[in-house]
Amino acid sequence: MNFYRNIKTVLQFSMLVIVICCSTNIIAQHRGDNLSFQGLSFKDNIDVKASSMGGAVIAVSGNLFSLFYNPAGLAKIDKIQISISANQYNRHWRENQNYYANRNFTSLPFYLEGLYVPKIENNGKWDGDLYKDTAKYLINAPKLGHDEYDEEVAQWKNDKSESGLKNISAAIPFSLGERKFVVAAGYYKTQINDFDRNETFLSPMFQSYDYETGFKRTVNGVDTLNLEWSRFLRSRNGSMNNIVAGISNELTENIMLGVGIKIQSGESDDYLSLNRAGDFHLIDAQKFKFYFVDYQKVVAGTSKFSSTSFNIGAMVNINKVSLGFKIDLPYTLTREWNYTTTEKGIKNTSKTQSLKDEVKMPATYNFGISFHPVENFLMAFAYESTPYSSAEFNFGAADTTFRKWSNQNTLSFGLEYKMFSYLSLMAGYRSIPEVFIPDGAAVKDKGPISNSYNIGFSLKTALGCFDFAFEYRSMKYY
Repeated sequence: MNFYRNIKTVLQFSMLVIVICCSTNIIAQHRGDNLSFQGLSFKDNIDVKASSMGGAVIAVSGNLFSLFYNPAGLAKIDKIQISISANQYNRHWRENQNYYANRNFTSLPFYLEGLYVPKIENNGKWDGDLYKDTAKYLINAPKLGHDEYDEEVAQWKNDKSESGLKNISAAIPFSLGERKFVVAAGYYKTQINDFDRNETFLSPMFQSYDYETGFKRTVNGVDTLNLEWSRFLRSRNGSMNNIVAGISNELTENIMLGVGIKIQSGESDDYLSLNRAGDFHLIDAQKFKFYFVDYQKVVAGTSKFSSTSFNIGAMVNINKVSLGFKIDLPYTLTREWNYTTTEKGIKNTSKTQSLKDEVKMPATYNFGISFHPVENFLMAFAYESTPYSSAEFNFGAADTTFRKWSNQNTLSFGLEYKMFSYLSLMAGYRSIPEVFIPDGAAVKDKGPISNSYNIGFSLKTALGCFDFAFEYRSMKYY
């Protein structure tokens, strides 16, 4: 929803409803990371019109969305503006798990994929003796679909939907002497969502050097190697409140400068569980036993996040071309958490712990260019780079599962066509890499990419301006 108020000799009011729908398809990330700062790197859309252009508005001025994307662009606002927006999103996760074995333990993947369900009366028996009885050793057929990402193939699904107020903001132009300034402030809400699931959490991670350095890939036929199999689940749900303010100055007719501040605070409900399915006792290349194990570990509690950050921006207009620059300065994000850890098995224990984690975020660099080839047509491009690999994480408690984030370089492209003086059509695309590297990924320095497709329109009326945007975002990876 966008709501503008222009003050001339009379007050004019307007209001509009906007819906943003987001669909994201993802699967498990690593073998299973502990709770830390997951869910905070999601690239959310803030303003309606900016969303419909894929967020490629670093070099677009004269709109209130500059408060969130580049404060320098506020300088071209010549009337009071007020904006209110709401959104609705739907997110979908689904997973199709395939565990590929080499020449060793060829039947073990049947257990891990759920194609063979072991029976309690066979506890501790040799697998090779069991599969000789073809009447009882039943292997279910795997699900088949159009491809590995097809919904019919999915072995697991999760959905989440939410709607409500997205942001409210205002800008006021004023003059000091011969200098023109615009001051703006606003509030917006972002979601904190994270979900990771791994049905084959193995310890040690058999045939992998990623977790246990130098782990022996084969067994020797004499000693027993105990391979623990668990089901891992981690979730985080919450929201972040963002208060922003900025001021911009039109240094000359073609040069604008701006500075901004953002104060973040939020809270999430966190959950992590590790349910032991059983243990594999490995002897040699094809000989193993399976034992059921009754053990569960649950970590549940809350996290509170807070930070204060600053940004500086500039914009240069050259004929029909505008160049925009913004730097989000380094800042520290704090997480204060309170968890209760419960273990059930041979012994039942419960422990509550409250600690603080910090991450020193590096600077984010933004560059944009917009071009008016003809009067009614606008093309815009933006590039954002955050070297997250240089972020410094400091944990209150040791975390052996943590992996550093990878760098995030986001590309955006947007179009606007003014069909009539009162109606604009917009479209955009954004490529957003994730900050984690999935297990087994061939490329070790770049996360999987989300592709975002956006459309929208802006309608001017006597009451004000009504904006609408729709986004479809999808991420698929092995």
